[in-house]
Amino acid sequence: MNADARVKAGERALYDSGLPTCWAGAYAALRDSRVLDRAVHHTAASLDRMPAAYRWGTAAALRLFPAAFRAVTQVSPHAATPEQLRRGLARLRSWPGYGELLRATTALALYGALDGTAPRTVTRVREAVR
Repeated sequence: MNADARVKAGERALYDSGLPTCWAGAYAALRDSRVLDRAVHHTAASLDRMPAAYRWGTAAALRLFPAAFRAVTQVSPHAATPEQLRRGLARLRSWPGYGELLRATTALALYGALDGTAPRTVTRVREAVR
């Protein structure tokens, strides 16, 4: 699978998880659908650049996110009110693993909303140590 296809799959996984709905409910800056789309694209493209094991772990956590959200709110993230979205995110931030995932993906989403583009590929340069 090429990078573009992986990013599209990542975007689908994010939308299916309900996490973008949570972001839009919690952050006014992400309520516009075009801005949210940029945020999701940026997040998916950034996650695609992680090492494979981290990508797999993130994919698993995103698949389980609706169940985790329902466990703390008794409602799907797709059907929750803005208050339920904020409360659910706050509770999940205290869970080991999900707290880090939520902080990282939310930061990427907010940055993507501001920036509007995916991060550029960085060429690594080896420095000689003397």
